[in-house]
Amino acid sequence: METTQLLDIIKELQGLAANPRIIQEGKGLKLQNTLVSLEKQFQEIKVPEKYQNIYSALCKKGKETVKALKESKDTRGNQDKLEAYIRYLHAAKGDFEGKTNEVNKYLRTFVFTSALFLALSPQFFGFILPAVFFVPIFLGIRGVKNRSMTGLYMSLAVAPAAFMTSFIWIRYGIYALSHHQEAVERVMADTGRSFAFARALVTIPPVLAILLLFLASLQVYRGIKTKNLFV
Repeated sequence: METTQLLDIIKELQGLAANPRIIQEGKGLKLQNTLVSLEKQFQEIKVPEKYQNIYSALCKKGKETVKALKESKDTRGNQDKLEAYIRYLHAAKGDFEGKTNEVNKYLRTFVFTSALFLALSPQFFGFILPAVFFVPIFLGIRGVKNRSMTGLYMSLAVAPAAFMTSFIWIRYGIYALSHHQEAVERVMADTGRSFAFARALVTIPPVLAILLLFLASLQVYRGIKTKNLFV
């Protein structure tokens, strides 16, 4: 399916973006350049049959955006409306190009990062830190599934805490390597458990922390890479 109708809408939006009475001049020029780039990309795209509904909805929303920009003198409001539609264009382009599986990859990485963070953080921070992040994790999972930009930001908010947790455990692991017997004996004294159990507590969490560091880094990378697939 050709994108002729959508290309006409994008061209009209370019003209509106360039009009300083509709959008502030500096911002409008930036948005116009983005639309020019999107126009070139959509010229190379053929919409798969299964995405006809998305294409039709995209064209409908584009016409509504054109009408809204023409009728409003609020330059800031017009900028927000056009930026929102550009996000829809980016997301739809990802659909048409078959990139939606990247969102699922990001979601899986986020879930594993969150699980390791929740498992490793209580030992150093108690249960307060995991409790604080429980809501962002829940909202992040739901938001990412819905391809919401807010959900993406919620999910990425977990990454700094995951990095901090992994660094602390890795630092402890480095200490335990050079003071292994002392670290094991301290855990035995604190927990009253066997030598084998204490050794596992000294050894396994730092290894998991390395995995957490990798997953958190991968999550941030995939989040940045797939940002345009969210609206």
